[in-house]
Amino acid sequence: MSTKKPGYEELRRELDTILDDLQSGSLDIDHALEKYKRGLELVKQLEKFLDTVENTVRELKARFDKQGK
Repeated sequence: MSTKKPGYEELRRELDTILDDLQSGSLDIDHALEKYKRGLELVKQLEKFLDTVENTVRELKARFDKQGK
C-alpha cells in the first residue's frame, strides 16, 4: 500500500486550522504546545516544497532561455 505525500494546499489548510485553533485561545497549554510544534513542522515542509518549486521554475526558465537563442 503506497502512502501519498500531502500536497501544498493540504499542508497549508492544516496550518491554517492550527493557527485558528491557537488564536481562539480555547486550547489548554499542553494542546497548544502540540499544535505549535506541528505548525512549525508544517512551515518547514511548506518552505521545502516552495524551494523545490522555485528550483524547478528556474531550471525550466534556463532551458527555455537556451532554446530561444
